[in-house]
Amino acid sequence: MIPNLSVKLTWARRVTWFSFVLFLASLLGFGYMGGTPASLLAIISVPLLLLLPGMIRENYKSLAMLSFVTLLYFIPLVVAVMAPESSPTSGVSLTLICILFVASMLFSRWKQYDVKQPARA
Repeated sequence: MIPNLSVKLTWARRVTWFSFVLFLASLLGFGYMGGTPASLLAIISVPLLLLLPGMIRENYKSLAMLSFVTLLYFIPLVVAVMAPESSPTSGVSLTLICILFVASMLFSRWKQYDVKQPARA
């Protein structure tokens, strides 16, 4: 039994949604400011948007997949941050994707535990 599970779920939900929206906004905003074509920005955002219905339903499998999808963004962001011509926008995006990874992973595990827990009297 996880103590204070409902409080942890509430915080994990909020942090997951907050970091998801901020990362998507930074991805599109920084890309637009950097001169990335709109068609490429649409393609880049598809993996995140595909998981949106599952996030809305709070399906723990979709939330687990979100944590795996964030790794697709993590690798190029680490390369961008370590590049000699790195910009602060890469650091912001990397921070957001790390927060999103951890929050979605915790939210998924806690939600799974909450769903599979016997009914409370």
